[in-house]
This record gives sequence, structure tokens and C-alpha cells, in this order.
Amino acid sequence: MSTDLDFGYEPAVQEVVDRARKLVPLLREHSARSEQDRRLAPESVEALRAAGFFRMSVPRSYGGDELSIRTQAAAIAEIGRGCASAGWLVGITGAAETLSTLIPEKGAKEIFGPTPDVFVCANGGHHSATATRVDGGYRVTGTFPTISGVEIGDWMILAVVPLVADGEPTGDLVSLAAPPKEGRVHHTWNVAGMLGTGSHNVEFDGLFVPESRSISHPVDPELGLLNFPKLETFAAVAHRTIAALVGAAHGALDTVRAMLDKGKPLGDTVYESSLDSPVVRQWLAEATHDIDTAYHYLLASADMFDAAFAEGSMSREARTRARLHMTSALQSSRQAMGKLLDLGGTSGFSSANPLQRYWRDLETGSHHIHFNRLVSWEDYSRSLLGTDPPVSLIH
Repeated sequence: MSTDLDFGYEPAVQEVVDRARKLVPLLREHSARSEQDRRLAPESVEALRAAGFFRMSVPRSYGGDELSIRTQAAAIAEIGRGCASAGWLVGITGAAETLSTLIPEKGAKEIFGPTPDVFVCANGGHHSATATRVDGGYRVTGTFPTISGVEIGDWMILAVVPLVADGEPTGDLVSLAAPPKEGRVHHTWNVAGMLGTGSHNVEFDGLFVPESRSISHPVDPELGLLNFPKLETFAAVAHRTIAALVGAAHGALDTVRAMLDKGKPLGDTVYESSLDSPVVRQWLAEATHDIDTAYHYLLASADMFDAAFAEGSMSREARTRARLHMTSALQSSRQAMGKLLDLGGTSGFSSANPLQRYWRDLETGSHHIHFNRLVSWEDYSRSLLGTDPPVSLIH
């Protein structure tokens, strides 16, 4: 029987969700190879590209769809239902696309002009790279760590790179767009889950990037980094990657339900089939409800971000509340996964069973620093009480 959940999406949203749902069998089929190769399988990449999922965040002015956060989250959850790594990559490309829209029009047309169906990756944190100003642009040298999708990327945003002159920092910062294939990929992504994201390190050695593909970031002593997307923009990007992990829990539910419907025995008991047990049926209902709850938290926070973008601002309390909803979606997903592992039994940990991959992907992805539940609670309580400063940068 179907484990689809009905959330009453409006027709435009449902059309995108249905398009994603059609890809679930293909993504699931290639997820083991994506994990083994530590990069998303070419068949999965091209299916996502052809179905328009790399253009969801691209502005309409560059031929993209510029879909709402609610629509993107709902679609990415379906993609994650087939392969969590695929959903994660579709989610993170939104951050890079958002930053790339600050690039001068000439550079943005170079990125999106040939086609809006491009995969754009970006560094999300600390790196060792520096840039030197030269005639017509910059030269970049250094390593950017854990770049999700670096080997499938058409473009990469080298974000917030310090400028140096004569070997000394100038105090200026710049972001740049370059093809990641012009760097050297170090295959460093050796983790327990989310291996298909291919989040390897990439190193550039004197790479030239023209001025047209650069963004200067003035730094204000009080306001900090200027000419940069707002905090709620990056929180919304984190939200999209969470959708992939909620989808992983849903994929685990699909897997376990199929095992139970085929008459999975309940060993060393009087029951010939696990579903003959009323407690097993209750456990299945609780896991399904936990996933249903995760979606409700996910969609509630998506609606908050969409409202904020429409208004042009988002209060600190709204941001921290939305972030707590996001981490609560993960908490509900992990609760569901625990029950599903119990229902799946030892066979669920077979390397041939996708259940163990959904579990490892959810556990690995949900421990990302942006999703730290302890920090989310502290930031939310501080915002309610007006206590400064916030403890996180993305809040």
C-alpha cells in the first residue's frame, strides 16, 4: 500500500511534488552506486537536471523558476525519499544561486545564460584560500573544504575570500564564481552517511577569475559583512537541506512498509507475520505519525520564510522560531527512524537493504552544525527574552 502523505498542496505545488515523486524509483536505484562512488550517479544528476530541479531557485530573469520555499521543500523531501544525497544537493544549490545573483549582470549571464539548469555549489564556511587583485580580476589560491557536489558542479561560488597584497591581508573580502573543474579535487569525503553528496575538498592554485564574476564585500565595524544575503536567506537554504533528511525518513518508511506488507516474520513469537502483532501495528502508526509531524514542522517553517521574503524582512524571534521548527522536523524524523529500525529488524542492516542507508544518511546529515538542536533552543529562548547576543550566526 502507498505511504504517500496528503498535505493538501495547491495545484502548482502538487505538480512539482508529483514531478519529483516520479524520480524516486530512479534515484533509489542508483543511491547505492552514488554512495560507493562518493558522488551522485550521472543518471541521477541528469534526471534531476532534465526535470528542472536545479533551476528551482534561479531567478526568473535568468530563465529559472524562482519557486517558493514551500514548493522547494516539498519537492526536495520527495527527492530525498529516493536518495537523501540527491535531495541535499538540490537543496544546497539554492545558496550558491542566491549568492550568484549579486554578481554583475555580465557574470550572471555567463553562469545562467546558456541554460538555467546548472548545478552551482559553494563553500559554506572556513577555508584557507586568499585572493590577489590583478589586471582584469583576481587570482585565487587555497583549499575550500567539504564542497557538496564539487565533482558535478557546473559553477562554484568561492565565498568570502580575503584579499592579500604583498602577502599581507588588506582587510577586504570578495566572493568569486568559477568552474570547480578548474581546481584539483581531493577525495576527502570519508564519512558514515551522505556519501553521495561527494563533499570533497577542492584546491585552486592561482586561478584567474575575471572582475565580472566577483562580488566585493565591504565590512562595516558595527554591521559586519555588507553586500551579502540576509540571515534568513541562509536559514532558508538550511531549511531546504533539512527537507532532504525528512525525505530520508519517509524513504525508510517506504522500505519498512514494503517489508511488512510482504509478510516479514516476527521471529521467536506466535505471530506468522509481523503485522499480526497489534504492537507492531501501533509502532508503524507512531512512525508514520512522527514523519507526518516532521512534514508539518517543515512546511510551517517554509511558510514563515516565504512570508518574510514577501515582506522583505524577518524578525529575530521569527528566525529563531523557524529554525526551531526545522530542528524539530529532524527530531521527529529521527524518532520515526528509531521505530522503523526496530520494525525492520536485523535484515534492515544488510548492505543490500536501503533502510540502513536512509538511517546513516539521516544521522549524518542531521548532525550538521546548522541543525544543532541545543543551539536552536538557546537562540530561541534568548530571542524571547531579548538577551544579546545570539549564539549562532545563522539563527
